[in-house]
Amino acid sequence: MSVTILGIRHHGVGSAKNVLEMLQKLQPDMVFVEGPPELDVLSRWVGEKTLKPPIAALCYDQDAPQRAVFYPYSEFSPEWQTILYANKQKIPVRMMDLPVAISWEMAKLKTEKTQNKAQNTEGVGEEQEAAMPIHKDPISYFAEIAGYSDSDMWWEHHFEQRYIAKSAEAHFEAVMLTMQTLREEGTPSVLDEENVYREAYMGHLIRQAQREMYQNIVVVCGAWHAPALLNLEKTEAEHAKIVKKLPKTKIKVGTTWIPWTNDRLSFRSGYGAGIHSPGWYSHLWHHPKDNGAIWLANVARLFRKKKMDISTAHVIEALRLSESLASLRDLPKPSLWELNEATQTVMCMGDAILLELVKKELIVGHALGKVPSELPKLPLQNDFEELVRKLRLSQTAEKKDIELDLRKDLDLNRSIFLYRLKILNIEWGKQAYARSKGTFKEVWTLAWSPEMLVNLIEKGIWGNTIIEASSKFLLDKAANSQSISHLSDMIQQAIPAELFEAIEVLLLKINELATISADIMELMAAIVPLADVGRYGNVRKSDLTAINALVEGMIVRISIGLPTAAYGLDDEASQKMFDLIRKVNDSVRLVENEALTEMWFKTLAILVDKEGIHPIVQGCTCRLLCDAKVLDTEGVSIKFGLALSTGNAPDYSAGWIEGFLKGSGMILLYDDTLWNLLYKWVSELTDEAFMQLIPILRRTFSKFDVGERRHLGEKAKRGVVFAQNHITQDLENEYFNYELADKSLGLVAQLLGLV
Repeated sequence: MSVTILGIRHHGVGSAKNVLEMLQKLQPDMVFVEGPPELDVLSRWVGEKTLKPPIAALCYDQDAPQRAVFYPYSEFSPEWQTILYANKQKIPVRMMDLPVAISWEMAKLKTEKTQNKAQNTEGVGEEQEAAMPIHKDPISYFAEIAGYSDSDMWWEHHFEQRYIAKSAEAHFEAVMLTMQTLREEGTPSVLDEENVYREAYMGHLIRQAQREMYQNIVVVCGAWHAPALLNLEKTEAEHAKIVKKLPKTKIKVGTTWIPWTNDRLSFRSGYGAGIHSPGWYSHLWHHPKDNGAIWLANVARLFRKKKMDISTAHVIEALRLSESLASLRDLPKPSLWELNEATQTVMCMGDAILLELVKKELIVGHALGKVPSELPKLPLQNDFEELVRKLRLSQTAEKKDIELDLRKDLDLNRSIFLYRLKILNIEWGKQAYARSKGTFKEVWTLAWSPEMLVNLIEKGIWGNTIIEASSKFLLDKAANSQSISHLSDMIQQAIPAELFEAIEVLLLKINELATISADIMELMAAIVPLADVGRYGNVRKSDLTAINALVEGMIVRISIGLPTAAYGLDDEASQKMFDLIRKVNDSVRLVENEALTEMWFKTLAILVDKEGIHPIVQGCTCRLLCDAKVLDTEGVSIKFGLALSTGNAPDYSAGWIEGFLKGSGMILLYDDTLWNLLYKWVSELTDEAFMQLIPILRRTFSKFDVGERRHLGEKAKRGVVFAQNHITQDLENEYFNYELADKSLGLVAQLLGLV
């Protein structure tokens, strides 16, 4: 009865080749592969044509799906090739590691113990934490001795890239000797405490198989664990004691295969496996004899596709340089590091940025695996996949833009589907800017990642279909919210997702809260998204009657309560009120109700003259009344003149100007009366007052676009604009001081950002 231990590196190409060679030589009657026993039910799928790596085995807590762990596999993973071999030979294959359920239970107990310890030793923790040793990758000790700064590179050069046919036995002997040396020297591992339990359970499972009378067992596991699984007879008692200490658990673990991506192969989960260059490893797997020529030809092809001028001579010179580097480093052939250095030097002309393109497209790549449709799934997953098929959407890791015309049924349904996923926090699609005018066009950028599937499984508790889950998930959030603006945002999400039942419930709750709410600023913040959803009315054919009625009622409440709410605000609150007033004004214009518009403007007129209102709010309301033609030119001039009168403090006048001019200075270009009043006010400021007000004025004028500032600067050079009316004539005769004006020109130019 023999047990052969093969220590490998997860996702190692050389390891996979050597494992296959040993399996063919040993012809085992059973194999073990590192991984939790919960994955045994998934092993039978390996070898099916519909299961194509990169994929990942997903383990999740059925009662709390957000707790999940991945075990990724690629085509060149030694574990994958071992399971594939076993299935082809029709011999038993079992996973061998600590069960996921027990690992989670241990993690839970450890967290509780740590929290209790922290509470009991407050004030001492920092010293203890500082004294704890920092462990590093054990392989790094050999790498440093050999002059390598990267332990992965050392392992690559010595074990993965030096594959020699018919020498697999010597390869695994060397791996075992390396790990035995490290462990005998007491070299610590990052997961030492956890590994004690894992290795004891691995030994327990192997002995169990021996008792089942399997005669020729092969074990494929991470190289670090290999020495611990030798001499199983001697360690049986020790392992039995450790296994007996493992906690009992009631956690129910669900498992399934999910598509994985190349860039996610570097994601460290499960047994901690991760690689930085899956595209390169895939190349080595399919082109084992390539000396770099095929790889560099692919690099050249990529650059040409991106409209870069790359000749055959570039490829030849890069290959020669990589071979020279490999020779200097005593390597049998160029590795990825040498090929990258040669690519950057020859093809990229030393530019490291261009090499990033190679890393993204070739070294990592965009491969996305496939899984069988007949795999056991949650009802929500089945509905999702059926909708993806029906809507003709493709799940790819590479970003892809799609433009939707909402007048077409297919595109409209795609949009609804993507909005529902957004509500479920599944960001498969992100909206981009649509160049076309009109609300019937949408542009989405789609990019699928495996974590989204986990998120989808997690949302299975909310319903069996996407529409049911998104509606219930949204309503659950609404039930826990007492914020009108938050609920308004939810309605803005629900309208394009066409969750009509949820919209009705949300409207009722907003109406109830708005009726009893005394917070006018919250109502003002809430009305903006509600009024904005009106833009979906024509294209999505949504019934907005109830929403419009709610908006109109809120405008009435805001108009009545605003004068009181705006009274006595400090600078920060006034800035917020300023922004809200402008937004509500836009919403009132969207509603297009004459009576409400009139009521709103009467409220603004009250704010302009009411004492105790911050000047920035008064300036803002005056500008809005001016733009709406409620105040004529003469009325605006009177308000402007009063705000800038010498009886007011300079900071009051500056705040009023900021509110009046914020957003646009065009009015100063075409209204000479206002310009002259402003010019006169600036010219009469004392030097001390002017220096104090420069930050406020500069902030105001800096918000204008470049063209406006340039024209205002030119107008400032000319000074007061004289016209045949009594106001400007008075300015010319009584107030204008050419000497003071000349002195102020430099400062005004600086203020406008022209110097």
